[in-house]
Amino acid sequence: MTRSHDKLPWPPPAYRSSRDPELLSPATQIVRDREDYLGQGLRDIGRRIADDQVELFVSTDPATALQQQFERQAPQFITLHDVGTKASLHLLGALAGAAGARVQRLTIRRQGHGVALAVVQFVEVPLADGNHVRIYSTDLNADTQTRQALALVLLGRSRLGVLMVGELPAHALQSTLQPLQDAIARAPWPNRDLLLLPLAAAGTLAAQAARLGGSSGISVRVTPLAARPNDAWSFISGAWNRMSGHGAAQTALNTDIEQALPPPPVPLPEAPTMAMDLMPAGPALSGSRPGAPAAPARPVAAPVAALWADYLQRCLAVKSAVSGCVFDLVSQRALAHAGSTPASEPLAAQGALLIDAMAGAARSLGLAGAAPQAAISFDQQHLVLQPVRGHPGIVLHLVLHGSANALTLARMQLERLTPPPSGAV
Repeated sequence: MTRSHDKLPWPPPAYRSSRDPELLSPATQIVRDREDYLGQGLRDIGRRIADDQVELFVSTDPATALQQQFERQAPQFITLHDVGTKASLHLLGALAGAAGARVQRLTIRRQGHGVALAVVQFVEVPLADGNHVRIYSTDLNADTQTRQALALVLLGRSRLGVLMVGELPAHALQSTLQPLQDAIARAPWPNRDLLLLPLAAAGTLAAQAARLGGSSGISVRVTPLAARPNDAWSFISGAWNRMSGHGAAQTALNTDIEQALPPPPVPLPEAPTMAMDLMPAGPALSGSRPGAPAAPARPVAAPVAALWADYLQRCLAVKSAVSGCVFDLVSQRALAHAGSTPASEPLAAQGALLIDAMAGAARSLGLAGAAPQAAISFDQQHLVLQPVRGHPGIVLHLVLHGSANALTLARMQLERLTPPPSGAV
């Protein structure tokens, strides 16, 4: 069922993006040739590995690599850039949510290692001729330097760059836009169309538009106030359609946010759209390596879930255990969770990160390639990470509270527990 976003308000202004402590990285796949890797031979960036996940392996820094891909593929896309607000992801969520779809993710990984360097979120909006245009947000996940460089690449290579401007005083607005103005002044800057889209009263935007355009020849337009996502999409799609000129009927976007995206073939459960921190892809276990093919995550069948839940309850019965989960190391998907905090998602995500770090250290030191296991102590709190016997790629992550003796006793008790039969899960 679609939801109406006509009255959905913008989030309050935010001058710096917050970052959540986890990222469920998409599975990595090996492809047969370069065209297959670069978007199945289409003018798209990245290799699609799931309905809402795309990945791109790079050998240089993410901004340079992405710019090279834009130059090679020459895709037509729109970039949303936040200025004193966090509205771009809100708009992507409104577009996708109206169709019951999800915001997609482009994960940029280090070639040969599979480590995620940056994650860019986007939606694909169909055109009248059956093709589609991607709409990227620059509220992406990377370190500060990479995030700023990627934002300029996305804006500079886009067909239409949209600056979503929150409530900022004139001096703050000018200083925030200064890096963009400097980038435009440096050649090359292929983008020739910028749209300033105010989400709050901004009396100085006209002057800022003139300053951004300057003598560069770039067309910088200021829209009326966009009080709702519907208004913002109407201005953005209308600007795109006007830019199309001859043949606009074939390359037009639907200006109704409720109809802009078609619903997915199978309705997807709602998932929040938010910025997240980077984490490595599936870590290397015995006999595996980063970048190896991985089966896509599948829902846990009810009988299987019951088996893992029973096993985890028995694990949580050991002395001093307060919380835990059993998770799939490749997909970082929790198969069962029990106890109090932490919740299943951070336990799975951080457990995978710790195991990946241990496996990497073992490889660097030339140690055996067996699946790592560990007991980590923080004063009276302890983490236990150990592979589940007979289930390659499945890991138990347990949180304990007590003395060092309690940790030793708990590990001895865990060794006596029998996991579910390998043929039953």
